[in-house]
Amino acid sequence: MKQKGVLNWKQYFKNQNLLTDALKFQEWDKQNLDITEKQTLIKDLTRTRNDDPYFKKETTQKNLQLLATFYCQQNSVDYQQGMLEIVVPFLLLKNKEFPLSKCYAYYNSFMNLYFPKFLEQKAVGQNKELAHVLSAIQFCEILIKYHCADFYSKLMQIEEFNLSMVITQFLMTLFAKGTPIPLVYVIFDQFMQRNNPNYVFYMAAAFLDIKKEKINQLWINNKDGLLPFLNKDLKNLTSEDDVLSIFQIADQLFITTPQSFDNMIEQTSFHDKSILSVEEIKDLCSIGTNLLSQCLYIFCPELVSQCFKHTQNIQNNKQFQLYLIDIRDEKKRIKLSHLVNDKKIIIKKKYLNKLNQDVHYCIVVSSKASLQKGLDLVQQLIMSGQKHISILKGGEEEITLFIKKYNKGGKDGCILM
Repeated sequence: MKQKGVLNWKQYFKNQNLLTDALKFQEWDKQNLDITEKQTLIKDLTRTRNDDPYFKKETTQKNLQLLATFYCQQNSVDYQQGMLEIVVPFLLLKNKEFPLSKCYAYYNSFMNLYFPKFLEQKAVGQNKELAHVLSAIQFCEILIKYHCADFYSKLMQIEEFNLSMVITQFLMTLFAKGTPIPLVYVIFDQFMQRNNPNYVFYMAAAFLDIKKEKINQLWINNKDGLLPFLNKDLKNLTSEDDVLSIFQIADQLFITTPQSFDNMIEQTSFHDKSILSVEEIKDLCSIGTNLLSQCLYIFCPELVSQCFKHTQNIQNNKQFQLYLIDIRDEKKRIKLSHLVNDKKIIIKKKYLNKLNQDVHYCIVVSSKASLQKGLDLVQQLIMSGQKHISILKGGEEEITLFIKKYNKGGKDGCILM
């Protein structure tokens, strides 16, 4: 990508303080270079892109240090290993018309738009945790379970495999590490075009999905080669077409993912730019042990819009059909047949081995108390390789509350009973 094209990034930062940030950097005396984890930054200066002579130059390393240091100081974040991989593309914008101060302003705007809290390290008990990174890993895993269960189930059987080993580097460097610089610009540009901070999760899932044939092939013929492939060769981008293919798959995953996935993220403090409380930090760190992390949850309004009669679909540009797997207690449950298109209800368990990989299924339980029963079935189906399995958040109780709410005067043109 030509530099002129990259400078069009200004359109993405139009609501950011580019001039103010550039002026702050200009006025900085550049003498105080103290930050937390300064030694990690110093080590990164010698190992970032060290196969390229340009990055071995003292002036290059000094400029990288200035950009990373001032960013950490201004945003009260700790330097994290690998962070320079994101700084590098912005440093390379530098020329006579585009001084280092503007490089900083663009980098700072990019981080504040898409990774505002990603590198904040907060104390949780006796330890410091990257709460946003930990929760981001869980969001990725939910999405991968949903769309990639056909080979996710195989990955989980590999001894010593942990999904975080693969995707943490993706998340921390936005897929820049080990990628040729021209392709990094394509990645960043395509990412910003989507204007969706959550898009990084769809990209992570796309990197796995595009390699599913290779993963399945290794699973059959060379299981010992699977772990090295995932750790070293999974993200092997050699051309712009490779990058665009990733984004095409990510776009497809996005439009076939229930809106409830993004709604779930919004209900956490993940995108909150204010100072988080200790409890909010703990909640982000504990998402991995929370029942909500075990699968994708469908919120009741989306289920109603997709499956109930006499309702209008939510306008969210999603392209999938949702069907119900009803495992509620037959004696106590309310009848759904007069509310839902009968063809969208699957009740008998004997049909579960005949589910279609291209159809999306939502399991309905009686209540929060019976949630574990539903989660056990979700796990069973995912580990059998069944894609597109979710569960209704709140179960039948949530449907009942929703019906009561919308039957009061038939607001929004939605009388359900």
